[in-house]
Amino acid sequence: MSQYMQASEDVMQRLRPFGIFFEKSLKGLIRGIRANNDTPDKLDEFLELVLKECREEVASLDMNTKTNAVLKMTYLEMYGYDMSWANFHILEVMSSNKIQQKRVGYLAASQSFYKDTDILMLATNLMRKDLQYMGSNDVVKVGIALSGLSTVITPSLAENVCNDLILMLNSSKPYIRKKSLSALYKVFLEYPEALRDNFDKFTATLDNDDISVVSASVSVICELAKKNPAPFISLSPLLYEILINIENNWIIIRLLKLFTNLSQYEEKLRPKLLPKVLELMGITTATSVMYESINCIVKGDMLEVDDYDTALECLEKLEQFCNSQDPNLRYISCGLFYKIGKINADFISQFSKLIIKLISDVDVSIRSKALELLEGIINEDNIKKIVKELLQQLLRPTEMQVDNMITLSKTVSIIVPESYKIKVINVIIELCSMNNFENIPDFEWYSAVLLDLAILSQDLSDKSLGKNIGVQLKEMMLRVPEMRSNIISTVISIVSDENMDSQLPTILNDSFWILGEYSSLIQNGNDLIGLLLSRADKYPFKTVPILIIAVVKIFSNWCNNNSSDLDSVKQLLEEIILFLEKFSNSSYFETQERAIEILEFLRLCHDSFDDESTEVPVLLSEVLPSLFFSYELTPIRPGTQKKFQSTISVDLETPFLTEKELQDLLNEEENNYEYDGQLEISDDSDDSDVSIAYNTIYKDDISIAEEYESNNNKNNASHQFDDSRSSNPFYLGEEEVTSKTKKDNHLLDVDNSDDNQITSRYDIKTINLLDDKIDDGKKKSKKKKHKIQILADADLFKDSELTESTKSADFSNNSRSKIKSKLASFDFSKDPQANQDDDSVLEELRGKFASQNISTEIKTIQTQGGDDDGEEVIIIKKHKKKSKKRNKKTKPIIEDIGSDM
Repeated sequence: MSQYMQASEDVMQRLRPFGIFFEKSLKGLIRGIRANNDTPDKLDEFLELVLKECREEVASLDMNTKTNAVLKMTYLEMYGYDMSWANFHILEVMSSNKIQQKRVGYLAASQSFYKDTDILMLATNLMRKDLQYMGSNDVVKVGIALSGLSTVITPSLAENVCNDLILMLNSSKPYIRKKSLSALYKVFLEYPEALRDNFDKFTATLDNDDISVVSASVSVICELAKKNPAPFISLSPLLYEILINIENNWIIIRLLKLFTNLSQYEEKLRPKLLPKVLELMGITTATSVMYESINCIVKGDMLEVDDYDTALECLEKLEQFCNSQDPNLRYISCGLFYKIGKINADFISQFSKLIIKLISDVDVSIRSKALELLEGIINEDNIKKIVKELLQQLLRPTEMQVDNMITLSKTVSIIVPESYKIKVINVIIELCSMNNFENIPDFEWYSAVLLDLAILSQDLSDKSLGKNIGVQLKEMMLRVPEMRSNIISTVISIVSDENMDSQLPTILNDSFWILGEYSSLIQNGNDLIGLLLSRADKYPFKTVPILIIAVVKIFSNWCNNNSSDLDSVKQLLEEIILFLEKFSNSSYFETQERAIEILEFLRLCHDSFDDESTEVPVLLSEVLPSLFFSYELTPIRPGTQKKFQSTISVDLETPFLTEKELQDLLNEEENNYEYDGQLEISDDSDDSDVSIAYNTIYKDDISIAEEYESNNNKNNASHQFDDSRSSNPFYLGEEEVTSKTKKDNHLLDVDNSDDNQITSRYDIKTINLLDDKIDDGKKKSKKKKHKIQILADADLFKDSELTESTKSADFSNNSRSKIKSKLASFDFSKDPQANQDDDSVLEELRGKFASQNISTEIKTIQTQGGDDDGEEVIIIKKHKKKSKKRNKKTKPIIEDIGSDM
């Protein structure tokens, strides 16, 4: 049997050179996966069987079988099977002398060794051995080792192989020099000290005779400069010379990218590089070099805000790219257009036709990029045209004629994704609200646009669009007083739409606020209140607190404008009380708090109705309006509230009273208490004394009360709302006080037995606007709309007083995300010669420490030994033997002391 097995193995070994294998190869594995890919269970069963075979084959003594198993495991790793258990077998394949087997071993190591640092310690010597170039046949072997090394590099491994790679830069083979430079990139990232110590040897490759080596060196320096450009500033003259003399477009592109990073770090390079880059951009015919030149000028901060000539030259080249048939070139050109516009929006203002053409491009990604350019070309003349084009893209599907190389033209239906629609709506809002609505020619048109956007936003998933639209309506109400009547009609249309409650509820918060704050423009507010109350259960719970305040404000204005019909006022008041009672037990705290506050006040108003009176009670006519409409709201500058907060200083450390003052106050209170007790108990006390004391204590309060009463009597003589009364929300008249005292016993006696539930019997179509609330200036504004007054932000502080945190942040294209690595945080300014060798320092410390101990111990022994020289010699010999043992035992302690010193 054993002879038969040996014979079969010999046959298998003889057939292998002819490509005949009896094990399942990688091709067989792929065919098996395709054949068993019907169900996941069947595929898993097949893969488990193959993995079991690989475990058996990888343990074989035959290197070919082992290599085949490792190759199949590298393929199975893509299916999620871990192969780190076979790391030692992979190491064996790596040590093979055959190139094909070594290639498989390094491939498997690149996929598995990074998980196991212990195996890298064993592989270090093998890699260093493979990196040695012994002859012409070792070129491929060295290349395989360098490729594998780059994928598994660690700080310790980088430190060990660094010197070997530096020596390989002097190899006679350009292939090895290129591969060494590529491997050094990963070494420098993990071990930056290698770049500092071998900087001259590394940069000497820029003067290499082989152009491929120079290309590799420039590429490595370009990538390293992205992490930390500081050490490469000194190479600027050499790199500039290469840029002038080189004719290789690939190297020119890499040099331009490198100078982009260096010019961001060193400002002095910009005026030197800009003329050469402009010259290169003008003479080159390669599109890639031309684009990279523009990119170097823009991203390298070479384009100044007032440099219109350079900007125009760059934009003219980009205009050619945008008219190209290549969609990729059009897309990246839009990105540079946007960055130039961020430097100065006036640069791209004359390219409005091109940008409008780009927002109708057949490629939606190019459209999305072109939307960002509209900010630079928008003005009062073209805003309607641009917004109309964007709205048409949202309303109807787009079909365009596309030129093709095979056919002259082809009709393509463009599918607009939802993300693009959301971006279009946000861009329209941003364009129209720029710089305090300076680009709006007609606010009635913009109000209609916002209504259309609200309707279109109902079908989109981003519900924050409703918040953005509501903010715009609120801004216009605050800043454009002449258009408030038109805007509030738009808001009423939004609130009347039942679909808004469920599909775009985020717009309701600002809509309710507008209806409440400017309810004086609404004539039949009772119908609007009825509509809001009938649909209150459908509103989101966070909207109800705003709704409560809005309903009270609308009711306050309506009841004072319809004071003759007291029955309808009282009836509507009862319905509002019923509405508030439902939310007085709400689980949402803010809703419950506001409902209870308003409910108690409205109950007082309800009890203040007098059957004999023909006027609205004072609580409704004076007190309720003074709570909300005493002051007119005006826009304020952003950051004002934060500035107010910064001016408030609160000392939380110093106590209000010292211990002595506190004790004196307690003693005084105790004495006052005893004195009051004596006044109450003493029968001999004179009433006149008590009255004198009473008058003395409350003298000031009596004078204030008398003055308050006299003021009330004067104000009650006039029945009109003068400025002094409207400016004081806490002012109560005499009639109000007397009516309150008359009803004092019945304030809480509210009869709810006759209350009925609210029904939707109101017709919202009858809501009209007060004509007398609209100024005559509105008619003038229709004739000359550009003269409509837009309120600016109220500046309560000077510009110098505003802190930097409150000012609006400027757009900057200098910010660049930096990848964190050891190289990025490494300080190249330190001198490597200043760091002495640690071993030499330790040896010096050990020597000094040992000599001091020996000398002191010898002196003590000599003093104790007396005049007997023999005894003294014997003791010294014993002492030397002990000191050697002691030094061996305390060696780690000496090292610790030396390291601390």
